[in-house]
Amino acid sequence: MVWPGSRFVVGEFHPVGEEKPALGHFLAVAAAMVSGAAWISAKPVLGYLDPLSFSLSQFGLASLYSFLWLAHRKRVADIAKIHPGQWAFLVVVALLFLGAVYTMWIGLSRIPVTTASLLSRLEILVTVLLGMALLGDRFTPKEVVGALVLFLGVVVLRYQAPSSFSAGFWMMVLSSMLFGLIEVLIKSRIHAIHPDVFAFCRNFLVFVFFFIAALWRVALEGDTWWKGLADWPGIERGLPLIAVTALAGPFLARTLFMHGLKHLDISRAALINQSQPLFVAVYSSILLRALPSRREWTGGLFILAGALILVSWRKGMQWGVSRIRAWRDREDSALPSGPEDRDS
Repeated sequence: MVWPGSRFVVGEFHPVGEEKPALGHFLAVAAAMVSGAAWISAKPVLGYLDPLSFSLSQFGLASLYSFLWLAHRKRVADIAKIHPGQWAFLVVVALLFLGAVYTMWIGLSRIPVTTASLLSRLEILVTVLLGMALLGDRFTPKEVVGALVLFLGVVVLRYQAPSSFSAGFWMMVLSSMLFGLIEVLIKSRIHAIHPDVFAFCRNFLVFVFFFIAALWRVALEGDTWWKGLADWPGIERGLPLIAVTALAGPFLARTLFMHGLKHLDISRAALINQSQPLFVAVYSSILLRALPSRREWTGGLFILAGALILVSWRKGMQWGVSRIRAWRDREDSALPSGPEDRDS
């Protein structure tokens, strides 16, 4: 399979030794906890702020966070090393990410936060199915069981749900499908771009595309451009929570997970990452006073069990993360040693 600007061959996975397993476990758990916090901080704001205004402000802040991290890591100059083929790939990923995020926030605004987080685990199934189609992976019998269990959980969540649940449910399903597609694309090319540089470019491009969408809304509604660009009073009201969402979601959770992969095998990190809905349920019950219903608990247990089964035996697509870790290890070993060059 060939992507623009690069040729790669999917080979057998060769695991990289775990350097500091305890640190890797801590970073993987922290990534799951932080990503769960993003759902909780977003939910109240989406009650009064439209998803486009929320996304525009969120990715503006996420771009700032990512750039400051690049400056701290002394990697800003690496942006100029991205060649046109890689920029084309980044644009495609950013457009898909825009659709995935926008539909996710629409879904979250219409259904309970715990349900939305559980439905996001559909990304695992989509990633596996696309891996079969694009990367030549094969379904094992155990993965068939995992897929069926996960699908059963989705059916339980949807069964006898109120009519208001339907629109948000399908938005979350669409979002998960887009996120699954993004994961497969990233696994094919992320080894060619440093993860920190990739995160900044993705966040900034998504912000630019949301800005263009906001301008399009201004043109359709006929408002003065600054007034109609976003719901500024709503953004001002929810700015602290938007800042938390931007820090936790597009920036910090991914950064923690990527650094965790340097010390922990990908299969273990992916298993730990499936605990995110559990943290969302805990946060929701404490901070939002919203306890999951019996239907949500039952469907959620099936979804989590199916996701865990799929991740436990999904070996064929690990080559992408192996390349990330090997690439970063080679790069770090080539840098002069010093406090400023060490991973935080």
